[in-house]
Amino acid sequence: MSTTPDTPVLPEDRGVVVRPGRADDAAGLARVHVAAWRAAYRGQMPDAYLDAMDPARWERGWDRMFAEGRTRHLRVATRDGAVVGFVDVGPEREPDGPPGPAPRGELYAINVHPDAWGSGAGRALLEAAQDALRALGFADAVLWVLPGNARARRFYERAGWADEGTEKTTTVNGVEVVERRYARTL
Repeated sequence: MSTTPDTPVLPEDRGVVVRPGRADDAAGLARVHVAAWRAAYRGQMPDAYLDAMDPARWERGWDRMFAEGRTRHLRVATRDGAVVGFVDVGPEREPDGPPGPAPRGELYAINVHPDAWGSGAGRALLEAAQDALRALGFADAVLWVLPGNARARRFYERAGWADEGTEKTTTVNGVEVVERRYARTL
């Protein structure tokens, strides 16, 4: 494995630990966020956008989210003390059905540093997300994924998520993308 200053070193003999996110995780979260997006979304989002992603800017964004209390359900995966991934959940942001007694939860984001792909960090984060959604009282949940992100789609499908066939076009940090909705019973 090659490393750079922004790449965590991941010893193979240590396990993944999932815990609530903390304000002092901001730099690690930013590093993971940028690296994961550059690896996962290459060819699906403009290269110029991905190449211009600035970890310092993302760190400031994470700092703001912690300061504003918007990280209550954030879970962080660490390996040997280094942040290698994160997941965030909450109520479904854009329910499209009629209001009812059982709203769905939503997996807002899950990102794992590419050097930790295949390490079990993603699986541990997804399980933690599903547990958190159950604890919030949701019986069902949704997530949105880029249709061209075959790796993520296989990951979700192996974990029991199913493509609902619904697509939407949205703007993500100034970039227009098409997303596809997956759902599952928790």
